[in-house]
Amino acid sequence: MLARYENNMDNPFLIKLRSNLGRHARDGVIFVVAVALLGWTGSWHWVPELFAHFFLQYALLLIILTALLFWTSWGSTDDHRHWRWVALMATLLVGFAISPFWTPADFAAKPNSHGSINILQFNAAQNTDALAQWLIRHRQEVDVVLVLEADTGFAAGIEALAEEFPYHIEQLRDDPFGIALMSRYPLNEAAVLEIIDDAGFPALEADVITPAGPLRLIGIHPPPPLGGELAKLRDHFMQKLALRLAAQLKEGEPTLVFGDFNTTIWSPHLRDFIAKTGLRDAAEGQGASGSWPAATARISGWLGIPIDLTLVSEHVTVQQRNIGEYLDSDHLPVVTRITY
Repeated sequence: MLARYENNMDNPFLIKLRSNLGRHARDGVIFVVAVALLGWTGSWHWVPELFAHFFLQYALLLIILTALLFWTSWGSTDDHRHWRWVALMATLLVGFAISPFWTPADFAAKPNSHGSINILQFNAAQNTDALAQWLIRHRQEVDVVLVLEADTGFAAGIEALAEEFPYHIEQLRDDPFGIALMSRYPLNEAAVLEIIDDAGFPALEADVITPAGPLRLIGIHPPPPLGGELAKLRDHFMQKLALRLAAQLKEGEPTLVFGDFNTTIWSPHLRDFIAKTGLRDAAEGQGASGSWPAATARISGWLGIPIDLTLVSEHVTVQQRNIGEYLDSDHLPVVTRITY
C-alpha cells in the first residue's frame, strides 16, 4: 500500500498539484499570521483592532493550512516544505490565544452557595417578538433576562411575562440601544445609567436579591466600531465603566457585567478593561462560543464571533454557559448558569 502511494506521488500531475497547493498554503499562513498580529497589536487605531476579533477563525484556518502543508511536503524537496513547521508554530501560538475557552476556569466559589441562577442575555435586533414567545414557552428555565435592542413593542412582552418576571427595569427605544432587564427575584437600587453623559448608550444596573444574597448586575451595549468616532465612543464607554466598577468591586459584592460589548476578549481595549477591573470571562472553560453573526454562529461556535460577553467578579462560579437557539436576530442568545 505504501509503495503504491509513493508511486502515485511520482505522478507529474500530482507533483505539480502538491507544489501549487503548498505554495498557496504557505501564502495563506503568512496572511493569517499577519492579520492576527495586526489585531493583537491594534490598540493604536480602530482599523487594525478589527482584526483582533477573529482568533477562532484564524485557528481553524491555520489547522487546515498546517495539515495541507504537511501533506504537500511529504517527500518533497520544494522550499515550502520548511513552512510546515512555521505553520505548526503559528497554530500553537494562535491556539494559546483561544485556549482559555477550553482551560478549566479557576473561579472561586462561596462555600455557602445557595443554588444556581440562570441568566439569559440576548440582542434582539429590535425584533423582540420571537424572544417573548420563547420566554413564554421556557419561562421556568431562566431567572434573569437582559434584552438589548429592546424596542417599544417589547412592553407587551414584559406585561405577558409579569407573572414569572415581576421585577423589571427598562428603557425601550426604537433604535439599536433600547435595553431591558427582567427578573423573578426582587431588584434593589435599579437604575438606568448614562455611562457617557448624553451619548445615548444607556446601561442598566441593579442588585438582584436571590436566596444566595445580592448580586450586582450591569447590562451594557456600547456602540459598534463602525468608524473612528464610534470606536472611540465604545472605548471611552468601557474606560468610564472601568472607573465606576473599580470603586464598586472594592465592596466585595458579587458582580456580573454582561451584554453586547461590540468587541471580543482578544481586543487590546477589552484586555485593558479586564486588567483594570479584575473581572473574568464567563466563557472560560466552556468551549468556543461565538454568538454573532447568527447566520454562521448557529452552525458552529467556531464560525461566530464572541461579542455577547459575560464578565464575572471574584466569588462568582460559572457552572455552564451555552449558546441558545436562533430567535430571529443577527445574534444568538446566551444562557449562563452561575452560583455565588
